[in-house]
Amino acid sequence: MARSPPPTRAPETVTSPPSGPPFGPSRWPFRWVAFVLAVTAFGAGVPTPLYALYQQQYHFSSLVLTAIFAAYAAGVLATMLLIGPLADFVGRKPVLYAGMALTAASGVVFLLASGVLLLALARVVSGLAVGATTSTSNAAMSSLEPRRDQHHVARVSVAANFGGVASGVLLSGFLVADAPQPTHLVFGVLILASLVGMVAVASTPETGVRSAAEGRPRLQRPTVPSGLRGPFWVAAGSLAACYAIYGYFGAMAPTFLRHDLGVPNPTSAALVATMFGLAAIVQLWLGQVRDRRALLIGLPTILGATLLLTVAWPIPSYPLFVVGDAALGIGIGFAYMGSVTLIDRVSPATSRGDILSAFFTVGYVSLAIPTIGVGAVASAFGLVVAASSFGVVLAVAVALLYRATRATPTPPGGEGRPRGADGQARPPG
Repeated sequence: MARSPPPTRAPETVTSPPSGPPFGPSRWPFRWVAFVLAVTAFGAGVPTPLYALYQQQYHFSSLVLTAIFAAYAAGVLATMLLIGPLADFVGRKPVLYAGMALTAASGVVFLLASGVLLLALARVVSGLAVGATTSTSNAAMSSLEPRRDQHHVARVSVAANFGGVASGVLLSGFLVADAPQPTHLVFGVLILASLVGMVAVASTPETGVRSAAEGRPRLQRPTVPSGLRGPFWVAAGSLAACYAIYGYFGAMAPTFLRHDLGVPNPTSAALVATMFGLAAIVQLWLGQVRDRRALLIGLPTILGATLLLTVAWPIPSYPLFVVGDAALGIGIGFAYMGSVTLIDRVSPATSRGDILSAFFTVGYVSLAIPTIGVGAVASAFGLVVAASSFGVVLAVAVALLYRATRATPTPPGGEGRPRGADGQARPPG
């Protein structure tokens, strides 16, 4: 599922004119690219309510379930580090076309899936689509935003990611309950949405102007300048917490709700979608709350929500789960935006790609490894023990991260996104 996933690397050698809206005042090209981003996130969310059905149908363990879920991260990292840089050489539109084609392909593989291996392959292909699309769409949106407001770009990008995941989870959950062949129909919707996404790509201008840079596409090297490591680890740690929650919650919550609380599929899907939906809605409320200030709101909210859920799993308590679920969505909305805008603020233009590559590598590794770890504990000791143990570990990590955030001063604006005294993003150049 996904992605939550998020804006990633802005290509370094594809540039746009440095000032003024380069493609006219219309917002439609910007909106079309945001739609393309939302489609890939939608595809990442669609399988979430189906995992419990797949687990019953193919009789695999919680460890296998979480491994299938985490296979998504491998696909994202592969395209983020390898395929994403192709936009520097072939342009952004071809990479966005490829992202839509991969999204449709993931739907086809899910349709054909008859066992664990094909389910894992479908998740890898879905991750490939997300990695290719998010890295390039964020750069395209930066060029297409008429006012060159980079904070608005970040807000829309994050909202498209979380909103897309929430929509996929919600639609899939309701189709599972009421539609014939639920594991097939929803992927037909995904394939159709991907085709519309290709039309959307065709309706937008090519935003990348190939530079005179020579050489072949290179592997994006995850490095961080030594002077930025303090704020980097505050931001990357917050991102890691968000992604770890996304992995364990997305993989385990539907099964817990159905088996332990007896919640029917539409309701359980709605509860999972609530977390992602609130994270998206929060982006509309953030306004000037960003960077370190957003983290100082989001991290304590995540901590409180995690403690509530840690109690809700073993009781089990439906009201506590609902409250914790909603609080977790709000906390992730603030923490995710805070981490992304903090990195955006401190990253110099000359090393932005490398820093963002390292930043999101931390995030996707944090999605995969804790999720598989929870699955291993669940296979050995049961889902409730695994979820509660993870909650305790996460609560301690978030508390330490909050303390580190308070001890880290708000950094000045970096070269990449200079800011004025009013805190508004200024166009680069």
